[in-house]
Amino acid sequence: MGKPMVLVSNFYGNLNAILKEFQFDGFFVEVVESAAVGIRKPDPRIFELGVAALGLKAKDVLVTGDSFSKDIEPAKKTGCLTAWFKGEGWTDRQYDESFPDYVITDLEQILAF
Repeated sequence: MGKPMVLVSNFYGNLNAILKEFQFDGFFVEVVESAAVGIRKPDPRIFELGVAALGLKAKDVLVTGDSFSKDIEPAKKTGCLTAWFKGEGWTDRQYDESFPDYVITDLEQILAF
């Protein structure tokens, strides 16, 4: 896609090995994994680490996530643009869909940004 990407994840310390095993390791300039950095989503500081890894200003970074409370809300607090990947069946809870900058239902939609 030509745009640098950082993966920010709550994971167990082996995410880089898993990415390598499935040949996804070349997609990201950095992996910010909660077990490695000692910060878990929804703490906005984990997204600040991702922004810093890109060397960009938060306002120039698009965070895409499927969890409204763990991805979208904290990323917005850091000043990032957000795209909520709204899946079906995750929860019956209703969210304010005007809060994220974009709402997508298919990952291909991210190519339009």
